[in-house]
Amino acid sequence: MSGSDSHRIPPNRVGLSLVLLLVAWLVISYYPRDKTPPPVDAPPVVESKLRAVGLRDNPDWDGLPEFFAIWAERAEWSEGKTRFAYWHPVMKTYSYYFEAVRTGDAYRFKEIGEPNDPDHVWDESLGEDSPIRFYHSAEIKIPKPRTRAHTHGIRLDPPGKVELNLTAPKIPVPETKVTPEKIPPKP
Repeated sequence: MSGSDSHRIPPNRVGLSLVLLLVAWLVISYYPRDKTPPPVDAPPVVESKLRAVGLRDNPDWDGLPEFFAIWAERAEWSEGKTRFAYWHPVMKTYSYYFEAVRTGDAYRFKEIGEPNDPDHVWDESLGEDSPIRFYHSAEIKIPKPRTRAHTHGIRLDPPGKVELNLTAPKIPVPETKVTPEKIPPKP
């Protein structure tokens, strides 16, 4: 062997080295790894104002909690609950129906179907421009008789038998005499 032949690698070793490199590349490529991405700090979930009061998100209801709070004291409450209708801006009618529940100083809402209770009616006393119509019992509420303090000194008889005098008062008719000398001449 000459000096230049001593640095030559035999062909079988070159082939074996290439095969080993190929196997190593295949093992690394197909080795099972954890493919879940590293945890990322998720932004905090902000609850909408409608979900906070028990309702689903609906852009038609954006003002509902605030409008209800304005007129809540005019509602007829029974066991801490009341029912009402809410204005539908597209349909131009009261077509959303809810039940409100008092929870301390706040209210929770639940969407309900249209109440068809024959003993209750919609209260229209809030006016035509109100987005809310409360549901009240239909029983006739008789106001309490007014007392002397409420009438500024005018005495009102308590309810009961009322006698009316429907005769016309006699009004004296003045006498006028027409004489020919008082009639003006015609021109």
